[in-house]
Amino acid sequence: MTKRVKAVVFDWAGTTIDYGCFAPVKGFIDGFKSIGIEISNEMARKPMGLLKLDHTRAIAAMLAEPISEEMILRAYKVFEETLFANIEEHCDIKDYIIETVAALRKEGIKIGSTTGYTSEMMKSVILEAREQGYSPDFCITADSVPKGRPYPYMIWNNLMEFGISDPREAIKVGDTVADITEGKNANCWTVGVIMGSSELGLTRLEVSALTENELKDRKTAVRSTYYKAGADYVIDDMNELLDVVAEINRKLRLNEDRKLLTPGPLSTRQSVKYAMLTDHCTWDEEYKDITTSVINDITQISANDDYSTILLQGSGTYAVEAMIDSLCKKNEKILFLVNGEYGKRMLVIADKLCKNYDYLEFDMTQPIDVKTLEDKLNIDRDIDVIVFVHCETTTGIINPLEDLVKLSKSYGKKVLVDAMSSFAAYDIDMPGLDIDALAASSNKCLEGLPGLAFVIVKKELIAKCSGNSSSHSLDLFDQYQCFHNNGGKFRFTSPTNVLLALRQAIDEYKKEGGLPARKKRYMKNHEILTSGLEKLGFRSIIAPEYQSYIITTFELGNLDFIKLYDALKSKGFVIYPGKLTSMPTFRLGNIGDIYPEDIVALVDAIGNIQDV
Repeated sequence: MTKRVKAVVFDWAGTTIDYGCFAPVKGFIDGFKSIGIEISNEMARKPMGLLKLDHTRAIAAMLAEPISEEMILRAYKVFEETLFANIEEHCDIKDYIIETVAALRKEGIKIGSTTGYTSEMMKSVILEAREQGYSPDFCITADSVPKGRPYPYMIWNNLMEFGISDPREAIKVGDTVADITEGKNANCWTVGVIMGSSELGLTRLEVSALTENELKDRKTAVRSTYYKAGADYVIDDMNELLDVVAEINRKLRLNEDRKLLTPGPLSTRQSVKYAMLTDHCTWDEEYKDITTSVINDITQISANDDYSTILLQGSGTYAVEAMIDSLCKKNEKILFLVNGEYGKRMLVIADKLCKNYDYLEFDMTQPIDVKTLEDKLNIDRDIDVIVFVHCETTTGIINPLEDLVKLSKSYGKKVLVDAMSSFAAYDIDMPGLDIDALAASSNKCLEGLPGLAFVIVKKELIAKCSGNSSSHSLDLFDQYQCFHNNGGKFRFTSPTNVLLALRQAIDEYKKEGGLPARKKRYMKNHEILTSGLEKLGFRSIIAPEYQSYIITTFELGNLDFIKLYDALKSKGFVIYPGKLTSMPTFRLGNIGDIYPEDIVALVDAIGNIQDV
């Protein structure tokens, strides 16, 4: 279901009524004057938005000399007397409130409200506002919840009343820092309104007496206060609120829940995304310890202590290029084995790096042929390095890793593997097979986020690679040395938040049961997908014995891909176009935070789509 704004929760004084929020100010000044203390208008306003007794205590805390709780209660008693005497005089409805509320309701949006007033104070306010045409669907006061602002309980009561489970479908609108903080703590969108607010603190007459520049400066100061408090939006007047609602609805549509049936980026767990929300300094020992733990955990998935993982800022292609450039000496001849677009991309890299290389190219729908490689190795004795892609994401074909590596090693060759799509989902015994290096990234089967790639390499090999790289930033030797000598420190700016997400993703990987459990889930996803689409008449272009359980390419037939894509996206699924030029195809991934029930729903969605 498409998410949208379902409720707007307004503050009262200074936001919807009482231009300038003057009713409580006089009460606080009178209250403290009654105990012999003069306070300024600014002091009276500073804690505005809190439960009024808490507001009184907050003012007392600002005094040069502390006062007793008994004196605070005396001041509060006079505040109440003053407020009740003049509150009805300050119930004027602010500009644009009536028409804005009517427009919101026309869009099916509920109107809620919260206030720092008590329920007794609000009785006459609600009646006066109703007579003027403003009556929210729900009102709750600060004395009706365990704690008032900045706690989120009043907003949550509004959401419960309206049956809204996602606070991002609600907006809190207010005129004080306490309002903004209340909304942030409730995880709602927050909007600060400037004109007639307590923060501006001016009557209509005082506003009209200001020059244009004076008013601009005052508004700028209020805007800065709201921004510092964390407001998502700041508006001059309530007639701008509908545009804010439209903008939030646009963002909600862009960020609505969907399943990515792609080989990466992919659907990630909420805990992985949430892990990004902490800021870290890259020099901090705690952060470097996290980096080191990520390095060690990745290494142990397919290797042992004879290997090390070298993290690299960037996409998987960065790691592939760094691996080819840093681990191949300038005089070494490289043989690339190519049966897809990612194999071809390595040829482009080799050309850019002016490497000495040759290649064997195979049909995209067929695995790399071991016999053809053997024939090549018998003919060309100058080959030093063999490089190939394990799982070719172009089609989803899986290449015979063990046979290719064993043959290459029997001829004494260095072996570098692009395991971008297979790492952490396929058994890859790097020490047992004597693989020299492997490149992969965070946003594939580890189910992290894009922005970090890595190369797992023999320590013995990387130690001999000083000066190999023609790139400064992609030099694996220098990167390794920095990690090794500085306790997990990146050479250049670390993608801190992405690394924190990867740390969480690895923790989730372990909790799921590591490689065996993740492999089993992906295989089940693939089984349901292929059998389900086969019944619908879709044929996989790769023979079952060569097909990976990572991504599958299907013939598109007479379907229009864009129409199919749009139809599935409207149902919450995102698919991949094909990369083949010989026939129209589309691709579906099985990896990420995707489960068998998701694949069943996808198959049903495809089966129910018509006219594409």
